[in-house]
Amino acid sequence: MPRETSVGKAFRHVLDQQAEIGLAKIIARWFFEPPNIFDPNARRRPRPEFVMALAYIALMAAVCATFNLP
Repeated sequence: MPRETSVGKAFRHVLDQQAEIGLAKIIARWFFEPPNIFDPNARRRPRPEFVMALAYIALMAAVCATFNLP
């Protein structure tokens, strides 16, 4: 297991300070719409394309399970 060098620690420290950098932030930006900046109680909602894709996959799984039952 490689040890983290001082350069690696400094780089991780810089990345941790950046709010928009990071794998979790990038993935969340793909699947969720940004909250409304004018509404203080706004929550992030899933993108409609993501919801439709999940619904399609669930429908196909249900159809596959239905026709494969004995």
